[in-house]
Amino acid sequence: MDLLKTFTVEYELTGVIFYQQIQAKDIEEAKIRVRQQQSTAYIRAVTLFNDEEII
Repeated sequence: MDLLKTFTVEYELTGVIFYQQIQAKDIEEAKIRVRQQQSTAYIRAVTLFNDEEII
């Protein structure tokens, strides 16, 4: 069973920048999930969100 990670995807639509957190196995899957929702989006960056708990 693959563990899902949280990624922040930065994408652009009609000159507006959006950020979305995505649960995925890897960067490629995170990009695919955004493209499924916004097919004309230009993906600018994908960042692994730090899931570690801070004590």
